[in-house]
Amino acid sequence: MNIMLVSVTERTREIGIRMSVGARRRDIMNQFLIEALFLCLLGGVIGLLLGVLVGWLMVGVVVGFVVGASASGQLPLVITPATLILPFAVSAGVGIIFGLYPAIRASRLDPIVALHRAR
Repeated sequence: MNIMLVSVTERTREIGIRMSVGARRRDIMNQFLIEALFLCLLGGVIGLLLGVLVGWLMVGVVVGFVVGASASGQLPLVITPATLILPFAVSAGVGIIFGLYPAIRASRLDPIVALHRAR
């Protein structure tokens, strides 16, 4: 949320220009919501890949050292559909929940005040 609030503050002039040429509140709000959602989904992808990599290392390397090299092939790495869907669902929820306030704040800016304040 803090990153998106800083983004709204830094882009006050852009918001004022877009609103003065005809962008509706809904357009501004959608822009910031989509941006927050994209950032969170990107974090979800990175977290998913990192989680699969750590899981693969735990199964292949650590279990091989602890149990023995012969037993490491007997313990498979199981990736279920829930394992793939859950990071995206959580990331999307976080993006929408914590992106909503900055998006509403950006959409409520008065174009004249936004252009004046951004100098």
